[in-house]
Amino acid sequence: MKKNRHVLLLNPKSDKPKFNRQRNVSGKKPDVVSVDDDEQTVLQSKVIKETRKDRLRLNNAELYRNRKIRNENRTIKLPQNIDLIKIHFFCNFNSDLKKKFFGLYGLSPVEYSDFNKTVLFEVSDQNLFKRYVEHVQAVVESEEGTTYEGKPYNLIALVLKFKFVGARRRMFPTEEEGILLTLISSANVAYKSQKESLFAFLEQSETKVFYNDEYPDLIEVDKLSSNQKKTIAENFDIVRAITSARTIKIRPGTYGTVRREYGFNVVIPDGLTTVGVIDTGLTIIDPLKDLVEKFSYDHTSTAPFWDEEGHGTAIAGLIVFGDDFHKEVKASYVAKARIAVIKAIHNSTDPINIPNLLSDIRDARNKYGIKLFNMSLNIPGAKNYNANFSQFAYELDKLSYEEDVLIFLSVGNVQEDYLSDMILVDRHPDHEYPIFFYKPEKESPYHDCRNTNISEPSESLNNVSIGALAGNLEDGDNTDITPNDLSPAYYSRKFHLDFSRSVNSTLLKKNNKNKFINKPDMVFEGGDLFDEQAGMEILKSPLADGKKYYGRTCGTSLATPLVTSYAAEILHSYPSLRTQTVKAILINSSKALRRADLPEFKTSNDALLKSLSGFGRPQKDDLLATDNNCITFVIEQEIKNGQIIGIPIHLPEYLQTGDNKLRFDITLCYSFMPVKDNHLNYLPIHISVNILKNVDMETISEKTQKDYGIKPSFTWSEDHFGLENCLFSNAQSISRNLQAADIVNENGSVILGVRCLVKKEIPDLDAYTQEASHPFSVVIKITELPESKANNKLYDEMIACNEIEVIGEGDAEGMGVIIIEG
Repeated sequence: MKKNRHVLLLNPKSDKPKFNRQRNVSGKKPDVVSVDDDEQTVLQSKVIKETRKDRLRLNNAELYRNRKIRNENRTIKLPQNIDLIKIHFFCNFNSDLKKKFFGLYGLSPVEYSDFNKTVLFEVSDQNLFKRYVEHVQAVVESEEGTTYEGKPYNLIALVLKFKFVGARRRMFPTEEEGILLTLISSANVAYKSQKESLFAFLEQSETKVFYNDEYPDLIEVDKLSSNQKKTIAENFDIVRAITSARTIKIRPGTYGTVRREYGFNVVIPDGLTTVGVIDTGLTIIDPLKDLVEKFSYDHTSTAPFWDEEGHGTAIAGLIVFGDDFHKEVKASYVAKARIAVIKAIHNSTDPINIPNLLSDIRDARNKYGIKLFNMSLNIPGAKNYNANFSQFAYELDKLSYEEDVLIFLSVGNVQEDYLSDMILVDRHPDHEYPIFFYKPEKESPYHDCRNTNISEPSESLNNVSIGALAGNLEDGDNTDITPNDLSPAYYSRKFHLDFSRSVNSTLLKKNNKNKFINKPDMVFEGGDLFDEQAGMEILKSPLADGKKYYGRTCGTSLATPLVTSYAAEILHSYPSLRTQTVKAILINSSKALRRADLPEFKTSNDALLKSLSGFGRPQKDDLLATDNNCITFVIEQEIKNGQIIGIPIHLPEYLQTGDNKLRFDITLCYSFMPVKDNHLNYLPIHISVNILKNVDMETISEKTQKDYGIKPSFTWSEDHFGLENCLFSNAQSISRNLQAADIVNENGSVILGVRCLVKKEIPDLDAYTQEASHPFSVVIKITELPESKANNKLYDEMIACNEIEVIGEGDAEGMGVIIIEG
């Protein structure tokens, strides 16, 4: 086992409260368009086109008709009503437009989507809204050749189309059981009175209602008939959406029993990390019996240690024994984690009680100190391309930020019967791998590539989302339908953001895009369909089908706990770390998938492969410790809005006289308080890193990269230009090679630069005041290259010339252990 543990880098930092935000060194203006410029461009488009008049005329007519229908269909008299209008804009809707549309038309934003080019408004002032209708009508009735310039209705030039939100646009396909009501967030006085009336209606419906004041915009209902759902949609304006809380079928395929006994012992180190397993419960089988916490949570009124599906037991086994279990058959295995059971569902398609689940995670953290959770469950369906963050993802992000927890989420599976139809029955070129995942101009009458997008809530940014590779960790390539075991599995899902698509008839600008933002974050082996030997071996619950010991199955739900197991090992070895540092170590260890290594992707593009695999597959080699020619520094600091920080990294003298170079693998992760219902500003904080010359902070903060950069290619990890229009990522990873000449030129030291900016166009949140500090984690792995000629003393020399601290005392090796016979 490698012995060189990761260390905290404590070299004294320097900082400045602000920095020069000019990125280019040529003196030219940056090639970006601000929101105001974007708006002005539309307003100067001279003549009102006749085709636009036709569309707006139709929108106005539909608005009148649908509003009238909604009022006529109301069967419950409420004290006040709220009208919702969705407007699609050509440009980003910013704070200046927010003031104008409220002051002129009485419209208050409720939700921003489509990169903030589409806004859901509530009509706060009915009299002012009449002016909006009149202005649209004025545009429609204007003479041919009329321009918007100088007209009182010139804001209508920014509108592509609009629609009234009636009952049909609030109801989504659901079963009668497990209904989730998502409410609008509103300061309107009607909100409170309608909410009280809604609870009264639900009470009369004699159905179970799950509600928690900590999550005021979520109401979960046990059962509602189609007529009851229709009544809610037609009467209660505060209900934004009626969706399902039921889980998607939890795995694409299951195979039978493999062996007839467990046949191994379990070695249990002291001080193992406990992982909360959010699943179908757990059957306490022999290998797990001394690794399950006595406390538990149960949402099903059955029993937490009764697992009829077998899914939770399989997940727990994968977390406890990790990938070692699949690599070779041994007489004993060392446990990687302990398990706390959170039984969220009993049957595979039961609804998830989301308010209770959120409360239980918070309770497990505060009462028992649990920081890691695994949820291999998803809400049915695929996210639409460029869809907003779901309410479920928002609540998980908020929880992660507030409690310093990390939840490992599967991205969901394309189901077995659907894949069988596409591959074996309805064969078509669009169904071939990997075209199956992305073919915007589809020709297949059966398949839409949108169906391969991730499922909620795996778009959560503070947490970790996992996709599946088709391998099963056994010798040889055992795949069936996927071309090889190194590739993303046919059933795995891809990221739903597609920056190449037009939004409201316009293409996204360069600064709307971000190469780092992606889900899944990582991938791991999950087995393949349809051959039994392609599946992943799992421990079985005898309650699932009456059969004991082992079985085989596949899915992203299996890949996820294997990464969770790695995270548990990290916290066991380094128990004091923040969870975002654990995430950064996992990403830092990951090896990206390359098209050059996967023949089936050679005619594809990097974007598709990345959308399926994120940062790649975590590697165990340097996860917990390193060789002598490598060192991993961990930095846990805080930074304020506008601030720039410099942390020196000193390099050993021996490197200045040799030919070897250094590779810096740098990963930054930070959690954030999400901004609800705001697509573009959901993550409103920019933090980025770079390796800089070891110069004074005045130069770094006041000059440009020409003055403090080591070389032009050493750019900041993320760009902040067009700040208000940018999508940011809170997980970034870069590699920089310092050549032998660079090491000499830098005279033995470099600086890790960290900078921070916060968007202005966000609501007043305590997390984003000017005085607020923002925690961040940076993991830097420095390797001497070429490894074949390394001096094998980099670790010791780096320790000697930098101020460090050993992280925790929890190294599992050498700890007391318990041996359990299986």
